[in-house]
Amino acid sequence: MKYYGTKNNKDYGFYEEQFENAIEITDKYWSDLLDAQCDGKIIIPYENSVIAVYENEYSFIDNKWVKLSEEEAQAKQLTIQNAIRLNEIQAELDELDRKRIRAIAEPSLKDENTTWLEYYNSQISELRNEYTQLSS
Repeated sequence: MKYYGTKNNKDYGFYEEQFENAIEITDKYWSDLLDAQCDGKIIIPYENSVIAVYENEYSFIDNKWVKLSEEEAQAKQLTIQNAIRLNEIQAELDELDRKRIRAIAEPSLKDENTTWLEYYNSQISELRNEYTQLSS
């Protein structure tokens, strides 16, 4: 048997020994929960049990986990996806800034009509527009 809960009222985890407010689970269910966590789910206490769920299906509100409606889950998933894309855009902008510095120091043409600096500036402009749209 394993026990799930928090001993310090902060961090949840699995324990070998029972303690106050711990949720008892079988070793098989514990193994299943860990497998689900490896597949991208999070482990949460819910209605006197322990479950593995996708992060966008539940939300922690007023010190308890609440199952979200389909619309709320979709909105939360979109928020997560936007945050990921914003981080990707920021990394791309950082890389383009480094390339722009090189293009300023070593001016050359990308093609017959475009310098590398103009090319990088146009890519940065597109990324900044996307960033603005996602963050508003």
